[in-house]
Amino acid sequence: MLQAIWFESIGSTQDYIKSHINELLDDTVVVANLQTNGRGRYGHVWYSSLKEGLYFSILKKYLNIDSLSLIVGVSLFKTIKNIYGFEPLIKWPNDIYILLEKPKKVAGILIERSKENTIIGIGVNLNQEDFPQDISIMATSLKLFSGKSVEKKYFLSTFFEAFYEDIRYFSMYGFEAFRTIINDHLLYKNKLVSANDGKVCGILKEVDKSGNIIIETNKHKMSLNAGELNSIRAQESW
Repeated sequence: MLQAIWFESIGSTQDYIKSHINELLDDTVVVANLQTNGRGRYGHVWYSSLKEGLYFSILKKYLNIDSLSLIVGVSLFKTIKNIYGFEPLIKWPNDIYILLEKPKKVAGILIERSKENTIIGIGVNLNQEDFPQDISIMATSLKLFSGKSVEKKYFLSTFFEAFYEDIRYFSMYGFEAFRTIINDHLLYKNKLVSANDGKVCGILKEVDKSGNIIIETNKHKMSLNAGELNSIRAQESW
């Protein structure tokens, strides 16, 4: 059964679970209305100083899923579609975007592991009505896009319904069962991208059966299992 701990403000929900991991039960979720030290992959800062956002981390013990960030991404995709009625885009390997004049980020996922423990961190731009100028270039909120304000507890309950269903589905059918929904909504699919600090450039073709991305270069197809993915043509027509 889910155990919820809710903070008005905290440094980081991920760090809270890490520092209390020996005393927390499996399926503990830590939620914060505001984070002062939120972060994403590779130590990137996650802007989470507005109370209108939703920031939470889940502790899962003995959960062994290699492409977990993509499974969580599918759960977020289903949550957004269910609540708002539109289909967002999944950016490999760990973000959710919506398409305006260009793609803008609305949610991010951070997976951290320690022995048998997996900590799943999720940040959702839920009800924000504005962002600092430097952030608004690359991010927006679900409310700004849809015009709909959603209660945090309702978003969470809808997400967890999808998440636990997806975990059960994965245990029965594996990652292959998720590939269609991922590839049908894959950000930058069939577009020119760069990865690994520009060391790899080519056309993004798909996510394969292992959760890796396939990039077609001039010479051959390459499979990548980690890294940052960016569109090369920033002004490309979407």
